[in-house]
Amino acid sequence: MSYILIDAGNSCLKLAIVKNLDDSDIYYSVLDYNNLYDDLVEEFSDTVASGVIVCNVNNPVIFHIISDVTYSLWRIEPHQLIVQQNKYGLSTRYSNPRLLGSDRWAALIAARLEFNTTVCVIDCGTAVTIDLVSEDGMHLGGLITPGLKTSRDSLGIKASKLPLLDSCLQDSYIEKRSENNNNKSSLLAISTQDAILGGTLYQLSAYIERIVTEIKQEFGEDIVCVITGGDPEQIQALTLHHFHHRETLVLEGLRIVARDLFDKENI
Repeated sequence: MSYILIDAGNSCLKLAIVKNLDDSDIYYSVLDYNNLYDDLVEEFSDTVASGVIVCNVNNPVIFHIISDVTYSLWRIEPHQLIVQQNKYGLSTRYSNPRLLGSDRWAALIAARLEFNTTVCVIDCGTAVTIDLVSEDGMHLGGLITPGLKTSRDSLGIKASKLPLLDSCLQDSYIEKRSENNNNKSSLLAISTQDAILGGTLYQLSAYIERIVTEIKQEFGEDIVCVITGGDPEQIQALTLHHFHHRETLVLEGLRIVARDLFDKENI
């Protein structure tokens, strides 16, 4: 028997199939939303699941598709992660906890359990979220800004003479930065595409650097900073602060919730 952890984000869906909720490592697959039902059926072709938990920040249709698949395969309904005022060693200052994204909540659950101190969590995805949890487990609040791809896409949409950029151009830009020699600037671009790629990267890195600096000034230099999402490596290369990179932080949070939820069901 297995457990299914699903992080349905804005841009893609990540899923992990775990045999044991106490295992240390999580291996996951990434799916887009173009043909989700069939892709999920294929992913689960050799799996017999005893529990499914979903963190869904996309839209209700995605959860319904997941539900249809899990019910057709195993006759079970997935559990959807719901943010609560006080649970899993965390509480939040949000007056309405349901307005706090469940992905942020899952990441905070995982970071809180691992470090058990004041922790700042930065999630770099479609949106970049920065959240702070105090040593006693209070979510003090956070900030949200567009992520790298969102910023780059918005320029191509709003400014008609600027190009829309694809992932291949971004990979090429990263390679060119890493292969830079003394005769070239690693900062200044000599093409419009690279100017957009570099400008948005430096903008977001400077934003994160400034916010973390101010948080440390207010709450102490010993705060633990954790970074996750799709773009941490690029961000870390341009910031002075130390970040603990946790690639599967949201899925880790889901596993903690699943351990509590499904262990109770099996009693």
